[in-house]
Amino acid sequence: MDIGRAFSYVFEDEDWIVKILLGTAILLIPIFGQLALVGYGIAVLRNVKAGEPQPLPAWSNLGDFFMDGLMFWVIRLVYGIPIFVLLCPIVLVSVLPALGAENEDLLTILAGVSGVAAIGLSCLIVLYSILVGLLMPVVQIRFAETGEIGACLRFGEMFRFLFSNIGPVIVTQLVIWAASAILVSIAGTLTLGLLALPITVFMKAVSGHLYAQIKPESAPLAV
Repeated sequence: MDIGRAFSYVFEDEDWIVKILLGTAILLIPIFGQLALVGYGIAVLRNVKAGEPQPLPAWSNLGDFFMDGLMFWVIRLVYGIPIFVLLCPIVLVSVLPALGAENEDLLTILAGVSGVAAIGLSCLIVLYSILVGLLMPVVQIRFAETGEIGACLRFGEMFRFLFSNIGPVIVTQLVIWAASAILVSIAGTLTLGLLALPITVFMKAVSGHLYAQIKPESAPLAV
């Protein structure tokens, strides 16, 4: 993967400052801005895969960006359903000790069972959350290719592609996480956080480029 290229290409666009600032202004719009930015990242991914010489999109297709972001949010919601399913038993086991309130021995047993069950379920939630975090780049690639929610919910295909490309996926996620943390930290120190939103827009453009690089190095994903 060409990690440096994912960062440098932004500055090769003669209108990059205008595009980043427009994205920053749009990001200030509650909900709409966040979803539009997700769609913008998907547009970057498409442009890079299509070989566009300047893959940083203009904001003229704002409505399309918002719809793509909204559909991708729906996809993420579906993948998040198991987390909500696992949260329900945690709530239920948390009330177990109340059943033995009048019996000290029973209270101790139920409290122990409740604690073990809650810890076990919490570990499952953490592990699944990590898995979903790694899966999202693959799902985003798939959505950029098809523009269809249903195609992204073919769970077998998504997980096979993830596990056959787990190395590049992990690298991209670590790069995005580390770069975001460093840049936001610097922005917070030098500019009192004023650059946090522009950095968010910039990193969305970077992530779109990195995700677009995953598939060319991997086995084809059937449409």
